[in-house]
Amino acid sequence: MSDTVITAPESPAESAPPRPRNRKRDQWIAFWIVPIFFNIFGIVFVPLSWMMPPRPPNSPVPAVVEFMQSHTLLIACAILTLCFGLAPVGNAVYLIQIKRMSVSPVFRYSVMIGSMTGTIVGMLFPLFCFGLGAFRSGYEPSTLAMLYDFGYLAFIGSLGCFCVMWMAFGLAIILDNNNVLPKWLGYYTVWQYVTELMAAPVWISKSGPFAWNGLMTFWFAMVLYVSWQIIVYVCIYRAIKNQRDDTLETAWLYGEVVAAEPRPKADA
Repeated sequence: MSDTVITAPESPAESAPPRPRNRKRDQWIAFWIVPIFFNIFGIVFVPLSWMMPPRPPNSPVPAVVEFMQSHTLLIACAILTLCFGLAPVGNAVYLIQIKRMSVSPVFRYSVMIGSMTGTIVGMLFPLFCFGLGAFRSGYEPSTLAMLYDFGYLAFIGSLGCFCVMWMAFGLAIILDNNNVLPKWLGYYTVWQYVTELMAAPVWISKSGPFAWNGLMTFWFAMVLYVSWQIIVYVCIYRAIKNQRDDTLETAWLYGEVVAAEPRPKADA
């Protein structure tokens, strides 16, 4: 009789790699990068450079030259250059949640492309305009005034890119049958970013409520945006926390079957 021992094949659960303790670590890293980035962004645009709140479009030329030749602008631009890469990581927080929704990939691609174009125009353009003005002394006042206008018009006047991006995000929430995020957040998001259309008159108005530093164009929109940003991240925090492990994209690594996500009650 042969002494060969026949062993049973390993089950998928036995052959699977060990499970990490926190299998949502990647989502949490992306999530917490967002407040880090916005805090750096705020430091750069307010106490370092004083780009915000926006200076008036009709500022006298000497005031424009003094601002554009400030050395703190160069420090602000250097810091923004170093942390610029955190922006796409933060946008991944939205894209992950949209991928969980029962909607067309068109919505996810719209948010992704909208964030790219909006960030280039709304962050890189002002960075280079203000930084270029401060980089070398001796520029003509008219040149500095043009860079000044270009920088602020790009920063405040590019909100249309974000409007389309967040409209797609809001519609994805409304049309989603998996209720990944609450429906009311979708309506709130759509309403919030329709108000961003008020940025269009900055190309026409040089003073008053619709100038780039005006009550409606900047202050009203900023109050709405900040409150929305806080609320949406509370909702995303809950969505990440409540997501079942077997619905994660990495569930197949551990021999699990990816099940359809349960549909919470309508009052979620």
